[in-house]
Amino acid sequence: MSGYATHVYKAGIVCISCLSLFMAPRPATAATRTVNAGGDLQAALNAAQPGDEVVVAAGARFTGTFRLPVKPFGAVITIRSSRPLPARRLTPADAALLPVIGSGGVEAALTGIGTSNWRLDGLQFDSSTTGEGTIIDLQDATAITMDRLLIVAGPAGQKRAIMANGRQITLTRSHIANIWRAGQDSQTFCAWDGAGPYTLTDNYLEAASENVMFGGADSQAADRVPADILVERNLFSKRLEWRGQGRAVKNLFELKAAKRVTIRGNVFERNWTDGQSGTAIVFTVRNQDGHAPWSVVEDVLFEQNIVRDTEGVFNILGTDSYQPSGRTTRVTIRNNLAIGTGFFMMLGGEVGTVTVDHNTVDQGGNFMTLYRGDVWPAGTAGPRAAQFAVEALTVTNTLANHNDYGVFGEDSGIGTPGLVAQTRSYQWTHNVLAGGAGQPYPAVTWQPTVAAHRAQFNAGYSLVASSTYRGAATDKLDLGASMTVISTLLPFPPQALRIRT
Repeated sequence: MSGYATHVYKAGIVCISCLSLFMAPRPATAATRTVNAGGDLQAALNAAQPGDEVVVAAGARFTGTFRLPVKPFGAVITIRSSRPLPARRLTPADAALLPVIGSGGVEAALTGIGTSNWRLDGLQFDSSTTGEGTIIDLQDATAITMDRLLIVAGPAGQKRAIMANGRQITLTRSHIANIWRAGQDSQTFCAWDGAGPYTLTDNYLEAASENVMFGGADSQAADRVPADILVERNLFSKRLEWRGQGRAVKNLFELKAAKRVTIRGNVFERNWTDGQSGTAIVFTVRNQDGHAPWSVVEDVLFEQNIVRDTEGVFNILGTDSYQPSGRTTRVTIRNNLAIGTGFFMMLGGEVGTVTVDHNTVDQGGNFMTLYRGDVWPAGTAGPRAAQFAVEALTVTNTLANHNDYGVFGEDSGIGTPGLVAQTRSYQWTHNVLAGGAGQPYPAVTWQPTVAAHRAQFNAGYSLVASSTYRGAATDKLDLGASMTVISTLLPFPPQALRIRT
């Protein structure tokens, strides 16, 4: 079994185990503990035993700093709304179906430290009074499922909706919005010190800085690097009114320390230059505070996603240059649609293995920029000049624009000279760089005019029936991404997909 197949197989076993745990019948002695308006929610949480349900009155508001107590190991304790809920992702229109929980101050509304086996289903959370801190704070927590949560921060925003350090953490069918903090980074979901697995599926996630981030602070040990991460069928977005408002806008998804990550069937939209340079997806390994040299970003699969309304699309860094770190390697980017006004991909700092296959890219800048930079590999005395941008680079079956520079190697030129100088090895074949006629590229590289290239597409980036790109890939499939395959996974219809003009 291949390494990736083994990962998927093991992840499947973990998911099945978690599902069995959550769907197990309630013990015969399980109780339903009802908390009505004005009731003592914390007392109900303290009294709850494995298998119990804590049913909280819809429409009631509970103010305080609530905690999930440590319980004897056993069946899951569920905290849920008293109202029936729709079998789908929630929206703000569902607010009347939910109880509301808020701290009433700057503290977290709900904490879970060292606890396990809780399910939160159908709850609304208020932001803190000043937007400081975190709303749901999990540390060393295990088997926590957050389903159908509604979190929309107030006028002061919120630094972070959920901190989720632990194991077997799930966020699903939830709506989290208006997460921002002036002069500080903000996230809907962030984890840096827990081995996972993590599952984020079918959510709306809206934050200014990093909508979702793994890493960003140091894990306590190598076996606590976030791992076995599934991010599937979510919509990542930012509010356009945040432009120019000091919201520290940075990216839509970032990995600074993570292992075995699958990012599939998501829509990533709306990102621009503000707190960073406007790149949507960032895989940049960091030993953030200098105490975690074991930090790595490895075994990442990014497939069947749409990235749109952004400037840059991917920024991939091989090794931290400020603190000693491990490496970013074994990254696969395949069957995605990417639309941006800047570069498609920036690679540097001795990235390990990167594979780019069957993508449709409509970018306004370079297709790929390769640079060396500086690196500080773990176990060495200090930073040094990198010897290459990427150790092993594969680019196949991809449709893109050339624009002025196409593939550009720092201090080495356009096309083949850049690939030769900035990689240890590369494979490049069956790619289209429209508008790049006359530039040196490996065989097989097609370089049609921009007009001829755009004539190959329907309005939504599927290929016209007569396209010369049909059946032209190395695997006899169509070049570029399959919009049919992508559309089967999307969390929302891919509205407003039009050829960039």
